[in-house]
Amino acid sequence: MKKHILWGLFTCIVLASCYKEDALNPTEGGVELRFEVPQGNNSWDDDIDQIYQDYGVYLIYTDLADADFNRSWTGTAVGSDGFYGQGCINNEMTNYYVEFMKKHIFAYINPQVTSKVLPMYWYLAYNVYSKSVIELGGVILGTYIVPINEIDNGLDYWSTCMFGEDNPDDPFFTPTDRATLDKRRKMILGPIIEKAVKAGNIVIPTDFETGFDHKTSLVSSLGTEEDPNYYLTRGYPGTVNTYKFLRITTPDHNKLPPTNEETFIGYILISMFYNQAEIAEEYPADKYPLIAEKFSLVQKYMKEKYHIDLDAIANGPDDWDLPLPTISENPNERE
Repeated sequence: MKKHILWGLFTCIVLASCYKEDALNPTEGGVELRFEVPQGNNSWDDDIDQIYQDYGVYLIYTDLADADFNRSWTGTAVGSDGFYGQGCINNEMTNYYVEFMKKHIFAYINPQVTSKVLPMYWYLAYNVYSKSVIELGGVILGTYIVPINEIDNGLDYWSTCMFGEDNPDDPFFTPTDRATLDKRRKMILGPIIEKAVKAGNIVIPTDFETGFDHKTSLVSSLGTEEDPNYYLTRGYPGTVNTYKFLRITTPDHNKLPPTNEETFIGYILISMFYNQAEIAEEYPADKYPLIAEKFSLVQKYMKEKYHIDLDAIANGPDDWDLPLPTISENPNERE
């Protein structure tokens, strides 16, 4: 009984320190509801409601402020280091985002996989960036502003930002063509599926590990291709850097191989990076039979057991194109 009393007291203290707003604010599953939804009565609000009914995540597209991007268990603060951003600046942008989420994201996943993975809120945002001020002895040496395309580790939110103010040194990753739109789709879906594996929503098949040696160091430098411990010969194709889904990272030279879980995730991500025809070209079965075997196993397993078609994610929808929104000269004025 004493343990229950202490735990209840601890919970009350934590919640009291987390939120200094009205104690009567509505909650869901013990989490404060910070936005009034639906946020409008447009056609996309119906789509957003359906996504919530299916996946338990609210797509938030307006009434966003800097503080919403900087919440923590000890309160809300925006300082010299933090995130800044706002919601969609016009209806065209909102419609674009919702259509993108429907066609390029939720069309390829399902609640079985995303349970315990997706946050309560997912911001559809404009001009999200981080700002760091470098200061020495009270003198500001420089300010660094970096566009933030994706946030997937917020307290109770994720954020997707495809549009922002011009920053030629480091522009937003805006999908102006199919190739970039493909990358944005994979940048979002890759971490979702990776988190699903780590959360146990996707269980690694027992026969996946057969044939791997996770205890002997790999070689991966130029000139070691004929070595029996060459990483591809050993069945380790690497993984994908999900930051912008632009390249495959290979195992470190003369280091131990990745774990079984890391290897499995790598096969999933590469199966999204390349379609099946490209995989066959990059990793020819006659040269790397173990890799070919594992790609086939992973893709079949994910499709049959979890209804995740990795090749479909790699290729994208046939009707992939979305009309880009117009950004007015005064982007702070919403229609």
